[in-house]
Amino acid sequence: MGRRLSAMEERHGARLLLRLPGRYALAPLGESVLGNAERIEAEVLAAERTITGRDVALAGTVRLTTVDTLALGIYGSPKWLEAGNDTDVRLITVLDDQAHLPEAKWLRELYPDAGIGFRSNSREVQVWAAKSGAGISAIARYRADTEPDLVRLRTDIPDLTRDIWLGVHNDTRHMPRVRAVMDAIIAALSEQQAILNPKS
Repeated sequence: MGRRLSAMEERHGARLLLRLPGRYALAPLGESVLGNAERIEAEVLAAERTITGRDVALAGTVRLTTVDTLALGIYGSPKWLEAGNDTDVRLITVLDDQAHLPEAKWLRELYPDAGIGFRSNSREVQVWAAKSGAGISAIARYRADTEPDLVRLRTDIPDLTRDIWLGVHNDTRHMPRVRAVMDAIIAALSEQQAILNPKS
């Protein structure tokens, strides 16, 4: 890429980038054509999606991103409860960069004076921290209800529930393999609804 850019700059007698120690910065000319380059990139990506959207093969890669929190309850270990820690509550929660998430805010609202027992952005690590007695945590019901080393607390309040959205780009949503994955997800969520969002 660097050689091609240098050749283009030499061919046109214009400088697009400033070479600084350890990095590049846009030269004034580079800044003026940046919008053009971004529009070209957007058009190429749109063309690629259109071509991909016409792909009728059922086999192929479908990329999926998801959250692992649906209906959440408050959980702690039996050992933690036996130790009488209900007056000295320690929270197992996320790091500061995820403190805006609903489950982190909900936990803090329920226990405004609690200290922090453990922090991790991994929900699975939070499960193990709660099982070990590090404190209490907001954990997905489908994950925690099957753990003998966890006890659901605060059954007097409703679970925190999060909506599930299935977002697919308009250009690819009719592709057979994308449609097959969508249908499988919808079917699985419907079949597992009682586990993912229990009513009691």
